[in-house]
Amino acid sequence: MRPSRHDAGFTLLEVIIAFAISALALGVLFNGTTTGLRATEQAGKYAEAISLAQSHLAAIGHGAAIAQQTTSGVDGDGFDWQLRIKPLSTRQLTLTDSDRANDSQPTAAVLYDIEATETWKDGGRTRQLTLATHRFDVHTAGGGTPSDD
Repeated sequence: MRPSRHDAGFTLLEVIIAFAISALALGVLFNGTTTGLRATEQAGKYAEAISLAQSHLAAIGHGAAIAQQTTSGVDGDGFDWQLRIKPLSTRQLTLTDSDRANDSQPTAAVLYDIEATETWKDGGRTRQLTLATHRFDVHTAGGGTPSDD
């Protein structure tokens, strides 16, 4: 028995439609993969920015008094940083007579608002991350802090 002409195989139209469906599916897979890779790279940059900003915040008050200031610089690998410190509140401390005899005793507590900002370029867009915290510092009668001694 001979196969009929319609059972011999795929028609040209069926092959073209199968290729079109395959091309669309591959395009969707490719787009999803590139979007995932970009998101992973972006997450890595944010993680690096967080680490850099945390290191700037951790250095505040170690070895020097905290003071109102705005400083900036370059961290490398495309990251720029800015550090802003401003006093929020000052409270005078109550001293006893023996405290007043010693000039190195703290006389005021100051609460500072501190912000560390990291900025970088990402595909033509400027991205920015800011971490903020508050820190106390104590001032002595001589105007410095106990860490200045």
